[in-house]
Amino acid sequence: MTCGPAEGGAGPGNRENYRCDSIPDVILPGMNGTRGPVLEGFAQFSFASGEFHHCVYYAGDRADPAILLMPEIAGFSPGLLMFAERVVRAGFQVYVPWLFGPFGRRAPATNAIKLCISREFANLRAGVSAPVTAWLRSLAAFISHCNGGDRIGAIGMCLTGAFAIPLIIDPEVAAAVAAQPSVPLSPLFALFGVGRGAWMQALNVSESDIVAARRRLASGDAQLLAVRCRADRICPHEKLVRLQKEFPAGFEAREYGAPGARNRLGDRPHATFTKEYRLEPEASDDHLSRQAFADLVSFFDANLRRRSTAHVDRH
Repeated sequence: MTCGPAEGGAGPGNRENYRCDSIPDVILPGMNGTRGPVLEGFAQFSFASGEFHHCVYYAGDRADPAILLMPEIAGFSPGLLMFAERVVRAGFQVYVPWLFGPFGRRAPATNAIKLCISREFANLRAGVSAPVTAWLRSLAAFISHCNGGDRIGAIGMCLTGAFAIPLIIDPEVAAAVAAQPSVPLSPLFALFGVGRGAWMQALNVSESDIVAARRRLASGDAQLLAVRCRADRICPHEKLVRLQKEFPAGFEAREYGAPGARNRLGDRPHATFTKEYRLEPEASDDHLSRQAFADLVSFFDANLRRRSTAHVDRH
């Protein structure tokens, strides 16, 4: 038996048709599969939904809860993959789509320029859910079905941080993390601390998705966690204030480190789970990156393992 929809692609409207024994490619008529370079310790499959298709890398024990990990602005970088490996060692499966940027290399500036003109990412506009979030929601549904209908977790970071919001709408996702949601951002404020304004509370998610996510969180069927470093000017504190206001139930915000903290490069810490962790390989448990990772694991332990016998209710 194969894994995939009977017809009509892998969109949200066709979720009931999934049957899985393994994870093959999902390719729509007229599309070729997207295959990436071999990555040690990871398998891969091509996933198409709507007009988009990307390669997805995955690793971990198939008996463990699954987590969809979305990349930050640095792209499919060594830091992202090191984070994915830590998630696997913590007892989870991890699924990482290669959405943009060069393979295995940091390219934040180049990625930012390209994504600003990318229709798939809605040109990084505020108040709009990018078309890629529909693809990610279909991928989340596919991962759930390929794991016996178990509910999964999701992590968005930086430019994909707020993507956790549309993902939490669907019954396949039981817990999501919005790590330093940063779009829209102000380079002027990030560098010099000037230029405050309405952008500080803005998110790259539509109002309708926020309302739908609020309803899902209020039902008690899902949980959302948002994290940031207190010294971060790329993701200012006001974004978490906005999230707290929008989601009075089912939401928790956590901030780490001191307001004046600097990392070993002299920069304000930002990439909580990737760069800040990688810069301090011998850090103690009280380092902001270790505290954040411990909280992440506890969050998913509480919301995925206790739901391990609960499958998606489609009725």
